[in-house]
Amino acid sequence: MGNKILIKGGEVADGSGKPLFGADVLIEDDKIKGISDVGTFDADPQLEVIDAGGMVVCPGFIDMHGHSDFVISVDGKMSPKLRQGVTSVVIGSCGFSAAPMDEKMKKLFLKFASGMFGKECPFEWSGMGEYLERLRKRGIGANIFPQVGYGNLRGMVRGMVPGAPSEAQLEKMKSLLARALDEGGRGFSTGIAYPPQNFSTKEELVELCGTAASHGAAIYSTHIRNEMGGLVGAVEEAIDAAKKTGVSLQLSHHKAVLTRNHGLIRQTLEMIEKANKEGVEVEADVYPYDSFSNMLAPLLFIKEPNREDKIILLQLQHYPDFEGMTLGEAAKELRKSPERAAIQMLRREGIVKIPIAARYMSEEDVRCVISHPLVSIGSDGVESFGRKAHPRLHGTAVRVLEHYSMKEKVISLEEAVRKMTSMPAAKLKLDRRGVLREGYYADVVVFDPKRR
Repeated sequence: MGNKILIKGGEVADGSGKPLFGADVLIEDDKIKGISDVGTFDADPQLEVIDAGGMVVCPGFIDMHGHSDFVISVDGKMSPKLRQGVTSVVIGSCGFSAAPMDEKMKKLFLKFASGMFGKECPFEWSGMGEYLERLRKRGIGANIFPQVGYGNLRGMVRGMVPGAPSEAQLEKMKSLLARALDEGGRGFSTGIAYPPQNFSTKEELVELCGTAASHGAAIYSTHIRNEMGGLVGAVEEAIDAAKKTGVSLQLSHHKAVLTRNHGLIRQTLEMIEKANKEGVEVEADVYPYDSFSNMLAPLLFIKEPNREDKIILLQLQHYPDFEGMTLGEAAKELRKSPERAAIQMLRREGIVKIPIAARYMSEEDVRCVISHPLVSIGSDGVESFGRKAHPRLHGTAVRVLEHYSMKEKVISLEEAVRKMTSMPAAKLKLDRRGVLREGYYADVVVFDPKRR
């Protein structure tokens, strides 16, 4: 007889979006054995009983956009996910994945990306298969959906060199992608706002999306080329690639950045709707905050009203007292202009250091996107070996439920759960996950909706 757990007397949000209903949930080993009226299973003396009276019982949450690749190769606990009820995570997002990898790409990563993702990842592998085998042996706390990052492919083949790839180089990238997908990669991702990915051509991306589709990638997720004034054109580019190749498109952390672009999101949501009516599979995800995260240096070249009050410093080695301050507050401490203060800190910390959060987004836009039926939830949370991070790493699922559902009533509780369970599970083609149903995997969350 297997291990049995009874979750008794809770209000069940089964992930489908239908209204809450009172029920007991019986688990045996790693599967849901049954869901029935309260009291149905009480006679079995072998049960371990969890009293869920007054609480909500739902499927484990699925984070549609994560950056856990590098941490879990060293520390697989995944506590920032599990503590908020996340039991499955999409990794390899924005074109940054732990595999495939070679010495050239490792050097590029350490030089340009370690400020965001940390430098502790050992990269003791080359292919996706080796990376996934390392994780299996080490053990990890949650399920993962690994994507193959375009940044890795281009970095390995062309380094940081601008321009279109040669025919031979493009074939090499396609070969690397195909192999990684055949070895266990489940999706293909790009972050074509970042170098060297921003050197890509539309034709190159279409070719790679075609390879992804033909080798069974469940999704093509993209941090599009431009989330500012070029937002509409960037969404059009992504949809066009999906239309030409048949790949299932996921627009990552969908938003409009900079005050002058607020409101554009309504046009892009209409584009997503139109594409689906035309038979193109397109969805998006969003995180429940009006600030994005990046590094300080690039933001010094972008004009935004009162930017010194909208940039929040997250992690500094030489100026730890400034952590949590805005750039304006740090500038006052240094008795310099915001620009000169930023330059001084960057010289001391390093040009690719100083992660920040920037409140360049519109709360109205966030509410609009989060309420759209074709938008799921992704944290974009970066786990970087204990470094301070944007609150979305630790609080995305909780904020969706507590703030946007129960407090602000932007979406119902049942819809909030659907956006974090059955909707992403269907998009990712996950087997028997995302819904509480007999025979499905027992990824289950119990939470108290009254607790604040």
